[in-house]
Amino acid sequence: MLRTPLNINLKKNSLLQLQRRIMSSSAEPSVLFTVKDTARIITLNRPKKLNALNTEMCSLMFNTLSEYSKSGLTDLIILKSSNSPRSFCAGGDVAAVALNNIENPEKIADSVNFFKSEYSLNALLATFNKPIVSIMDGITMGGGVGLSIHTPFRISTENTKWAMPEMDIGFFPDVGVSFALPRTIGLANSMSQMSLYLCLTGDLLNGIDTYILGLASHYVPHENLAELEKRLSEIHQNSIVNKEEYTLDIINETIKEFTTPIPSEYNFKFTDDQLLVIETCFKIHEIQTHSDIIKKLDSFEGSENARIFAKDIKEKLLTKSKTSMDVAIRLIQENSRDNIVSALRRDLCTAVNMCFNADQYCEFSSATKHKLVDKQKTLYPWKQTKDLSISQITSIVSPKPSMDTGLLKNSINTTLVDYPYHLRYQLPTETKIKDYIYNNNITEQANVIDYFANINEQTKDKSGIKLYCESIFKRKCAFQDSKIEWKL
Repeated sequence: MLRTPLNINLKKNSLLQLQRRIMSSSAEPSVLFTVKDTARIITLNRPKKLNALNTEMCSLMFNTLSEYSKSGLTDLIILKSSNSPRSFCAGGDVAAVALNNIENPEKIADSVNFFKSEYSLNALLATFNKPIVSIMDGITMGGGVGLSIHTPFRISTENTKWAMPEMDIGFFPDVGVSFALPRTIGLANSMSQMSLYLCLTGDLLNGIDTYILGLASHYVPHENLAELEKRLSEIHQNSIVNKEEYTLDIINETIKEFTTPIPSEYNFKFTDDQLLVIETCFKIHEIQTHSDIIKKLDSFEGSENARIFAKDIKEKLLTKSKTSMDVAIRLIQENSRDNIVSALRRDLCTAVNMCFNADQYCEFSSATKHKLVDKQKTLYPWKQTKDLSISQITSIVSPKPSMDTGLLKNSINTTLVDYPYHLRYQLPTETKIKDYIYNNNITEQANVIDYFANINEQTKDKSGIKLYCESIFKRKCAFQDSKIEWKL
């Protein structure tokens, strides 16, 4: 059984008071806010910690964004880092959280406060009423993914290093990614397979990989970012009738001007054989625990290269926290069909339970201390070696009677089931290409490529669009009786 958390009541104005104390201090602010015409620039500024998020930073951004949302003088938000190209945001400062949990149980309230402020910020970003451009120029992991993935414009560069590595510290893919990835990733993801794979393995992606998968909407070289920021700040929407959609389209076209062709020597992280393994073994509706995935990997039949990849995945998963993997599976199952606010509240329940369950089958605090505080190079020796029961998994992701799981109220005060504009501006998903083929009775590959590369307003002229469509055709399409048949 999980220990029942203390009743933690956070004062409504506690984060506002915290922000005022931060602003009045003489130390360099951890987040910088600047005005550039009608754009508002939010710059993460904690370089020594690779911009790892703490409660102060989340509070500053939450309160300032709330004010921006009500300002008629603000047309656009740009979210970036003072530490690029090294890091955008390396995640949440979970090392400090773990030490709180271990050394002083009374400080678990501070841990809860951090997660509450972080996930409240994620909810505000996801539902914000003005365009946000996130620039992932450098390390973008964990909490950094949470800052960017919920925004309609997500720029990667040659410096981007994207990952969700929580399985290595006994945590879970939080910050709403179990909501976001099933809705955003465009390849090998019709049943959330790529979403689950990335969350369980913690695989590292480069900037072009994130763009190809849909985790980034655009790929822009680092050297073009300063001029892009200048151009974006010159966009005005005051005289536009249909402001929201028109402005978003203008932003999209502006960013595209600063993109460059995908280098000819680039090879996507995953081969066709590897994508087949992921599609076959990680179907979210066919599994309940990580053991189901292990069985699928063991029994996978395919080419020699595919079987080797399946074996490599299995060996990788066996080094991870069993608890974390099973929780991740459950959260993707639940949050992929829920709204964003409910998904983030479920994340908050899970995070709080993991903080209070330090000595049982949740080993988040001990594993985090091992890896991030003590800097141990060896794998953490997981104590939970047996598979969890379904009821145990349910207990971890569910609220307890005395648990405060409400997010902070914001000025937008809404939720959403699907992102309204994400898919509009990234590379087309496999499903979108499939639907275009069948809905229009397309019989030629060239017609599909021509539509997405030259006709469709949102995708034409996007970097790599022709090669992208060709690779999908090669992997997913077959020709039979003069018709294109889609391979399942």
